[in-house]
Amino acid sequence: MDIESVRIHQLGPDDWHRFRRIRLLALAEAPYAFGSTLAQARTRTDQDWRDLLAARTQFLGTAGDHDLGTVGAIAENNAAHLISMWVTPEARGTGVSDLLVRSVVDWATASGYPGIYLEVSDGNETAERLYHRHGFRRTSAAGAISPEDPRLEFEMRLTLPANP
Repeated sequence: MDIESVRIHQLGPDDWHRFRRIRLLALAEAPYAFGSTLAQARTRTDQDWRDLLAARTQFLGTAGDHDLGTVGAIAENNAAHLISMWVTPEARGTGVSDLLVRSVVDWATASGYPGIYLEVSDGNETAERLYHRHGFRRTSAAGAISPEDPRLEFEMRLTLPANP
């Protein structure tokens, strides 16, 4: 795959079917990487998927008509919160993940957020290296992924330059 052919699109509520398709793939392929489950996602209605996209900024990486990865961001605690990052196995190591992270950084910067934070599950060194390349650093915050999932995850943060 030629990274020059990859395009990043911002999804809106009318793109719910595309987001649902890639989110279900992500949850099936990498259940260890997310706080939600495939079973939970399968119970969502079409309107639930629309509402999810209305409440967040979601990017989709594509090459031609192939969806390669996705990442989201929400405003939380006066910062941007990077969520739902996933890239298809065949697109890993190609630069798609860097383009997706860069999309969130650019969006958060343009939106005037002072920083971005995210959580990475303990042992996911590949994801940590990705975020580290973009300037994210571990904080002292860590905890269980969810009440139902006691695996440890830790926070990483990126401070953004102030907009003039």
